[in-house]
Amino acid sequence: MYVTTKPTIYLIDGLNLVRSFLWQFGRSEEEVITEFLDFLEAVSCDEKYAMHEYRVIFDGTYRPVGPLYRAGVHIIFAESETADDYIFQEADYLHQNNQRVIAVTDDRQLQTNLKNVGVKALFCRKFYNSLKLSSKDK
Repeated sequence: MYVTTKPTIYLIDGLNLVRSFLWQFGRSEEEVITEFLDFLEAVSCDEKYAMHEYRVIFDGTYRPVGPLYRAGVHIIFAESETADDYIFQEADYLHQNNQRVIAVTDDRQLQTNLKNVGVKALFCRKFYNSLKLSSKDK
């Protein structure tokens, strides 16, 4: 299992995760995003994961994705900066303030930059699969 049992803030690159492996031919990106956010909300309500906070960061401005706060899930739109820039700045700030933080992205440059400031990063599929496997253990 890759998801930690210690209270952690996960900074998730939303479009990167959806586009890297979840988006399938014949389905809209909006459908896949909604399904992922619903799944993440259900995971965050599980007593094994209720201590975590999941911040899903999307590039661009607000667009309808349902509630922006869902149990332990907070949806953020990066607005005038990229999701990568937002994730890096937020992760660095949280880490410097002794918060346990893990970034979820497939962007190798972002992962390298995060590791250089002491922040752990997970690949999207590894993070998602660890949640999927753990949710089946119930």
